[in-house]
Amino acid sequence: MNFPKRLAAGARQPMALPLQSQPHRVVIIGGGFGGLAAARHLNRRGIQVTLLDKRNFHLFQPLLYQVATGELSPANIASPLRAILRHQRNTQVLCGEVTEIDLEQKQVRIREGESYAYDSLIIATGATHSYFGNDQWEPHAPGLKTIEDATLIRKRLLSAFEEAERSSDPKVQRQYLTFVIVGAGPTGVEMAGALSEVAHHTLKHDFRTIDPETARIVLVEAGASPLGVYNARLQDRARQALSRLRVEFMGQSRVTEVDAEGVDVHTPAGPLRIEAKTVLWSAGVAASPL
Repeated sequence: MNFPKRLAAGARQPMALPLQSQPHRVVIIGGGFGGLAAARHLNRRGIQVTLLDKRNFHLFQPLLYQVATGELSPANIASPLRAILRHQRNTQVLCGEVTEIDLEQKQVRIREGESYAYDSLIIATGATHSYFGNDQWEPHAPGLKTIEDATLIRKRLLSAFEEAERSSDPKVQRQYLTFVIVGAGPTGVEMAGALSEVAHHTLKHDFRTIDPETARIVLVEAGASPLGVYNARLQDRARQALSRLRVEFMGQSRVTEVDAEGVDVHTPAGPLRIEAKTVLWSAGVAASPL
């Protein structure tokens, strides 16, 4: 730092102040488990965090199936991101949908028009559904990743019982009271179990024409066992639990077609048609397109 060579009589030499370094700017895209954990870990001096998410709340996805079956309200599993990070002074939460990442200029742009510069970028946008190249099945077999998915599924499940109650045709009743879940991972197994509880306990005494306990719940899995990614002991316990809950487990079976009236399944014994008005998808995930 340069100082004047001469100072007026009695004048004091100015104190040399250290240069203030700019904080390291970190932009985090996504307020799920990964993004939130990263933001909390970066709660330190010298770092400026911007958390971007198209929703202003953190969703506890493992309990979505309970919202879908009416056991929980959406508010029970959604917490405002601003409230979670309220006391983290180095973090700003902004609501916006990211549409572009400029790697050369180190900027993130959102649909609303603003851009945010970064020194480090963390992308934690999670996953979406995968229908293994059969996206035309989605309208007939919704997946479970968001609050909107859960409320849509809840509406379909409850409407199926209502439609069965209104119908006088036993065949139509059976279609409405048959529920097919594709994929026996954690989400599929939890959904099947919760749906069984709804049919055999929650709605047991609520109808006059139909008996909700006669509902048929089928869990279709391409692998040999439920919870195939876990160890054999947990797989056996899951199979036993599903049996107690009167869920039909259909292993080594691959879905070949889904439509508004049911599903076609290729089983070890050959092709099989399951007539069902309600089909739910929990068989695959794909990385976020971002």
